[in-house]
Amino acid sequence: MEKVIEVRNVSLTYHSMQCETLALNNINFDVKSGEFVSIIGPSGCGKTTILSIISGLLAPSDGTVLVNGEPPKAKDSKCGYMFQRDNLLPWRNIEKNVLLGLEVQGKNTKENKERALNLLDKYGLKDFKRKRPDELSGGMRQRVALIRTLALNPSILLLDEPFSALDYQTRLNVCDDVANIIKQEKKTAILVTHDLQEAISMSDRILVLSKRPAHIKAIYTLDFDKSLTPLQKRQLPEAETLFNKLWGEIQDEEK
Repeated sequence: MEKVIEVRNVSLTYHSMQCETLALNNINFDVKSGEFVSIIGPSGCGKTTILSIISGLLAPSDGTVLVNGEPPKAKDSKCGYMFQRDNLLPWRNIEKNVLLGLEVQGKNTKENKERALNLLDKYGLKDFKRKRPDELSGGMRQRVALIRTLALNPSILLLDEPFSALDYQTRLNVCDDVANIIKQEKKTAILVTHDLQEAISMSDRILVLSKRPAHIKAIYTLDFDKSLTPLQKRQLPEAETLFNKLWGEIQDEEK
């Protein structure tokens, strides 16, 4: 598989009037087409900062990042960004929320609109197009948020703790939903999460960051049966073993 994201010797220093703070220190990794990679690490270590650099929202102090062979740009549609909260506009119905990104980017063509609405139909939201966000469950809202992101047809999805606002039961169901949609749409994904089971159940690889200044402490490659859902993977003995290893990695950094 070809490399669609290349991160080479990336460091980031935050500057203030009082001091300089090294946040990321010599980060190196690749992501291949169709791969699902999770990034975990101690709180405040710079996980979201890495997503911001890949998306082009933030420039590294040193090093290079390539997305599909080119430096990332904030307005480029190669990367779709899904945040912790769904950020659906309460005064717009679901259909109009899904089309919002297309409108903002001036891409609300008939073809793109039809594709976006077909995604709503395909993933079980056909009967909710005219509903407003407050009439949907939290899980359905996150599905709408993902479809709004997919409407722009990005090749890469950057997921910044997109399930953290959901209750545990809903979170399990939405993980299955999102994993299925990403697989069906053949997207490459990077997930930032504090939930180790979430990372284990959804990923092909897991990157473990150290405490700040963050470097990549370890990389785990997962070899679970790809036909299993995230919920089914959570129940495997191997998943429990890996959880304990990852937990140990994080706890060592927080001492």
